[in-house]
Amino acid sequence: MIPFYLSELAKKAQGTLTGDDVKVESVTTDSRNCPQGSLFIALKGEKFDAHDFLEKAVASGAASLGVSKGDNFSVPYVKCTDTLRLLGLAGLLVREKCKTKIGAVTGSCGKTTVKEMAYSILKQGFNAMCTEGNFNNDVGVPLTLLRLDEDLDYAIIEQGASHKEDIKRTSEFVQADAAVITNVGQAHIEGFGSSHGVYEGKSEILDAVLERGGIGIVPSSSEWIDEWKKDYKEAFSQGKMLTFGFNDDDFVKVSEVESSANEVSFILTAKGQSEHIKLNLLGKHNAQNAAAAAALCLALGCDFKYIKPGLENTASVKGRLQVKKFSGFTLIDDAYNASFNAVLSGIDTLSSFAGFKVMVFGDMGELGDEAVSLHEKVGLYAKNKINLLLCLGPLSRHSVEKAGGIARHFDSHEELGAFLKDEVLKQHKDAVILVKGSHAMRMDLITDKLIALSESKDSIK
Repeated sequence: MIPFYLSELAKKAQGTLTGDDVKVESVTTDSRNCPQGSLFIALKGEKFDAHDFLEKAVASGAASLGVSKGDNFSVPYVKCTDTLRLLGLAGLLVREKCKTKIGAVTGSCGKTTVKEMAYSILKQGFNAMCTEGNFNNDVGVPLTLLRLDEDLDYAIIEQGASHKEDIKRTSEFVQADAAVITNVGQAHIEGFGSSHGVYEGKSEILDAVLERGGIGIVPSSSEWIDEWKKDYKEAFSQGKMLTFGFNDDDFVKVSEVESSANEVSFILTAKGQSEHIKLNLLGKHNAQNAAAAAALCLALGCDFKYIKPGLENTASVKGRLQVKKFSGFTLIDDAYNASFNAVLSGIDTLSSFAGFKVMVFGDMGELGDEAVSLHEKVGLYAKNKINLLLCLGPLSRHSVEKAGGIARHFDSHEELGAFLKDEVLKQHKDAVILVKGSHAMRMDLITDKLIALSESKDSIK
């Protein structure tokens, strides 16, 4: 982290500094983990208030505090009206002090994969960092920015959103030089109000990057491409808005996409150069993700020569289409989360495998008024592509109805796990099982069950 002084933060936040103007070399929001000399910022949530732990934070090593209430603390403190914004402004202070070029990533799905791809490309020739895990919200983004230092050439920052203005807020702190939208799909519709609300919310990242003279990047295959071309007509004409996809006029184009049970391959073309790429990842959609990552890196000034080695060395992300082969069956672990578009991509990936194809599907969340119809579409889509659809959750009953005879519904993880053991693993020695569902559905319990069964061979005989 690049240090700053408490007075700088107080000025940014239009707050007050009480006590010495100490130099801040680390920032934390966890009273249990306060490095010696750190600034502890007390956040407040619906069910917690870190102001209750200020003394603990000081005792643990905090040398200064960021607060919105209270006085007469034993260490210097900045007092302001909103400590969450204070955290963001601390990240902005660090961002303003470094010369690091920043690429921002958002979208309804594929954010983390594109982030990891872009990071892998950049680290082939530069000192780079990226968002850890999915630290992509109002807290995670500032904490990521606080990791910036003078030696970094590039940083890739993931920005998530479930409501309008979520991205607008974090973009203020990120100050990206280029930003890519992976896609605009049926995710968080409940929070955004409508599909068009999702479009508007994701496009906030374009408004932010274009305002500071940067470059925005969008998928040409999106149903919203005409709207982007209308809303950002001037930016497109100036070359400040770019596209990726399958068209000849895309800034980054992918073609000849081939997908197997082991890899996806394609030709990637940009700036008059082409490379044949083989990803150690599954699914044709990852060719599109690769194009998004390549476009972002090139827009930041990265040389084309780093694209191929970077993409081909991208590791799979835990819980996202990870293939695990066991004696008697193959598990495709995609249990981390589920948007509508990602579920369809998962079905496509599963269908490319040989063997008895089983999808374990838990409800998709935050779909608002479109929840029923989108779950019905999943059932219809799966009907002729896989052998068996096993569902969990009230909404997935609609998937079962549309999928017909290939589908079954279960009331608990235990019941579904028992069926997998007795009716799938014992009956089919070539089963390929995809596990997919929203985070709230805890589909990881199913993957854990399957892994445990694989380790106890007697249990599946």
